Amino acid sequence: MRTVKARNFKFSIMKKIVCIFFISFFALGASFAQPGGGDPAARLQRELDGLTTELGLTKDQLAKVTPIVTDAQKKQSEAFAKMREAGNVDRDKMREERVKMRGETDKLIKAVLTPEQGVKLDAYRKKQDEERAKRMQEQR
Repeated sequence: MRTVKARNFKFSIMKKIVCIFFISFFALGASFAQPGGGDPAARLQRELDGLTTELGLTKDQLAKVTPIVTDAQKKQSEAFAKMREAGNVDRDKMREERVKMRGETDKLIKAVLTPEQGVKLDAYRKKQDEERAKRMQEQR
């Protein structure tokens, strides 16, 4: 009787260890699935933090820029979702659309900025493009 309980106990511990291993494995894999993408709220916060840091936005400017960036990200996500649903995952077309939308968004943002901040925005966008190109090269 005692050996059956001991065997069941060992089996129970092994099941737990195996379950923990698989959960950890899949969680780790999911964390590497889409670097830079993911949660829209986190992406929005990263963008706002970057703009605030790089451009030195005031609280008033941040309050005006936040709805612009929020709306732009929402529109971009919707446009890309429609492309995917239609089976049209042409990366060049998606890139062109992203660049076009970003240009429109930057025009709205620059209306809130000082001329010096407008120059800083252009430099920040260039830096973002270079980082994106570097990540794309690393993925290939």
